[in-house]
Amino acid sequence: MKTDFVLPVESPAESAVFYMAMFGALPLELSPSYAVVLMNDALKLGLARRKKRPATVNDNAELPIFVAGREGVDALHDEWRKKGVPILQEPVSSASDYTFTCTDPDGHRLRVFTPESA
Repeated sequence: MKTDFVLPVESPAESAVFYMAMFGALPLELSPSYAVVLMNDALKLGLARRKKRPATVNDNAELPIFVAGREGVDALHDEWRKKGVPILQEPVSSASDYTFTCTDPDGHRLRVFTPESA
């Protein structure tokens, strides 16, 4: 099945459960070595069992997630914090966006953002 983005994970099934719970994603394929979830109308996320790699290799990724408005960013931050998602960076303003960063169970960063008004 064609995907738009693939993350290496320890357990595709467990990661699929995480993304389904956090985003309301729909499962399209589930197997011990690979899963695909439909994140929205435009994104299919693949979750592939991570191959054994040397400890010095970091194959974690960052998944940017657009949210409309600062209120949307704050609401998602509060919701995910209550669900126990590890927050790396609290909501903060920069020159270009308003954002917070958290991680999924495999250490991939999820950066939730909205552009700042000019």
